[in-house]
Amino acid sequence: MVVSNKIQRNPMFYIDLLLKSCLVAMMIAIASLTFYQVVMRYGFNKSSSWSEEAIRFIFIWCSFLAIAMGVREKIHIGINIVVELFNKKVQLFIEIIGHLAIMAFSGHLIYYGWKVVLATRLQTSPALGIPMSWIYLSIPTMSALIFLFCLIEILKIKNNLKTVQKGT
Repeated sequence: MVVSNKIQRNPMFYIDLLLKSCLVAMMIAIASLTFYQVVMRYGFNKSSSWSEEAIRFIFIWCSFLAIAMGVREKIHIGINIVVELFNKKVQLFIEIIGHLAIMAFSGHLIYYGWKVVLATRLQTSPALGIPMSWIYLSIPTMSALIFLFCLIEILKIKNNLKTVQKGT
């Protein structure tokens, strides 16, 4: 299989690939651990607390990474009936404002999420014994990805805006 040079040089291709691979691996881990948990509980009448905790923590990470992927793929719900009343140029400006608002909120989550990570670095989970900061790190990670994805979208919109302005 030949991959074009344009794709090979695009860092977003690798970020997307890594993100999607992590999500797939996490879903497989959740399914496998859930199967293990059910077999142990109902087959051998022994419940394992570590697998429950692992499922919960993996699910948290999976949820936050999926939110970021949803922003990247533009699959989150949006109400654009009012925006469509305007011409293309105004629509692009409104889209930029929306992305800037999301970036501001993401920046807020990065800052305060990192504070939570630092505050919980000495706490450990009961069953697995891993630092709770690793779990809370999912918040600033998701927020940084969303910030990056919105920045990239703004740059794309800026290029589209130049095209629209040349066309008028």
